[in-house]
Amino acid sequence: MEEVKFCSYCGKLTSSCYTFCPWCGKSLESKTDLAGVLDKPFDKMERIQVEERLEVLEKLESYLDSLEEELEAFLAKSHH
Repeated sequence: MEEVKFCSYCGKLTSSCYTFCPWCGKSLESKTDLAGVLDKPFDKMERIQVEERLEVLEKLESYLDSLEEELEAFLAKSHH
């Protein structure tokens, strides 16, 4: 059975006979454990999720600001 290893740059499986990753072209000289390979993609996914959550929160904040302005205008009209 052929030994495989993970590319520490792109995380894809490659044959251990390769010196360079056939997917991204980076050197495969150092052996990397699975946890080390997976850290990079999971960190990137976490950053993307945080950015998306921040965008949602900013939209909600803007929506709440506009609702507050409408409520203030409504209350101002009702007091006249």
